[in-house]
Amino acid sequence: MARNPVKGEVPLVLSDGREFTVVLDMEALVEAEARYGKPLPKLMQDAGEGFMGATAALLQGALSRHHDIGRADALDILRTDADAVAQALSKAGEVAFPEGKAGNEPAPGRRGKTSGRSGAKRA
Repeated sequence: MARNPVKGEVPLVLSDGREFTVVLDMEALVEAEARYGKPLPKLMQDAGEGFMGATAALLQGALSRHHDIGRADALDILRTDADAVAQALSKAGEVAFPEGKAGNEPAPGRRGKTSGRSGAKRA
């Protein structure tokens, strides 16, 4: 399956040879929240602490753009290929939210806000 790194697509190749495309964008995070039933900060905290339900929800969200994976399938993938999943999710996060680009920080070479409250450009 062709992957587009510009779109944040990262391959996940399992030990049995199956291949998936992981995308960890805002839509995937919303999907993961819905599946886990808790807000993103709690989901990420729980996944980081090793809660399998949180990690499975994150994996399901990250796969949802290109694949229909149920919870049981996500848990099976985690059971057999946890390291590959962790690497793919980490890489997808780096691609989707590069350091310094996720917040309201101005792009390199930009000063940030360039207009006043009236909308007029400042000198």
